[in-house]
Amino acid sequence: MYFVDRGHIENTLLYMKGLLETFEQENSATFLEKLGVERLAQMVVESVIDVGNMMIDGFIMRDPGSYEDIIDILIDEQVIPKEDEQAFKETIALRKMLVREYTNINHDQIADVLSKHLSTLQQFRPYVLDYLEKEMGPLTTFKEREE
Repeated sequence: MYFVDRGHIENTLLYMKGLLETFEQENSATFLEKLGVERLAQMVVESVIDVGNMMIDGFIMRDPGSYEDIIDILIDEQVIPKEDEQAFKETIALRKMLVREYTNINHDQIADVLSKHLSTLQQFRPYVLDYLEKEMGPLTTFKEREE
């Protein structure tokens, strides 16, 4: 095991948690609000990818060949359950539209994917924290753990 920056992982997970709570509570009708949803969706995707990469690097898991492969590795290493594979893969698949096809965004698709997988995405933080605790033991300097 290399250095695992649990504080950085936890900060990213808390940021993602706040994004998902905002998505759950807000409605996007205007163009500016739709831009906000685009940013929110991209940051959720990047949070999953970044935390996944930090876990893979820190615990010396095999190198991913793609964003989807990050999810495969997290499943293989039992960080996230196999039954959540499709939810995470559909969510990170939004990245291509958000980053490369940004002039032709399908806002309904973004809202549908996030709504459909909201409860699974909200479980990402507990999954990661459970794995960290199992592999490294409890850490009392973590921010208060909320489920």
